[in-house]
Amino acid sequence: MRRDPAVSIFKALGVPLRLVVFQRVARRPSAAGELAKELPIGRAAVVQHLTILKNLGLVDASTEGHKRIYRVTPDGLSPLVQWLARYGRR
Repeated sequence: MRRDPAVSIFKALGVPLRLVVFQRVARRPSAAGELAKELPIGRAAVVQHLTILKNLGLVDASTEGHKRIYRVTPDGLSPLVQWLARYGRR
């Protein structure tokens, strides 16, 4: 049986600090170092959270100078929206 992509997204965003990282990037595209200054974790941990979000298609990154700037992917939450629509109609 194939896992619904929404399940992976729910699981990823269920980690409190990862959810905060996602929310900060949703508010304003940011580099990992900028996020680390705002959070109680180091840059390496922020990068790990961002990598998981990127692998799920929730954020993407572009290089600007020496920094990688992370942004929310416009359609990244589509699996959640579809999941909610499917179960919300019952």
